[in-house]
Amino acid sequence: MSELVDAKKLAEQLKVTPATIHAWHRRGWIPCLRAGRRPVLFDVAEVEKALRLRGKRMGVDDAR
Repeated sequence: MSELVDAKKLAEQLKVTPATIHAWHRRGWIPCLRAGRRPVLFDVAEVEKALRLRGKRMGVDDAR
């Protein structure tokens, strides 16, 4: 099973703010898991996959 983290931890890993993580989630750009209304947890591997796919659709090279 992949690592599940909250928005703050995910933001640290992706080097963005927690507000950015929440915005991406609201726009449907990244998947999440809910345990009731809150907290929202993110599967790091699934989020990275979603962002890579989104970048490819938008024509952004993945230079990592």
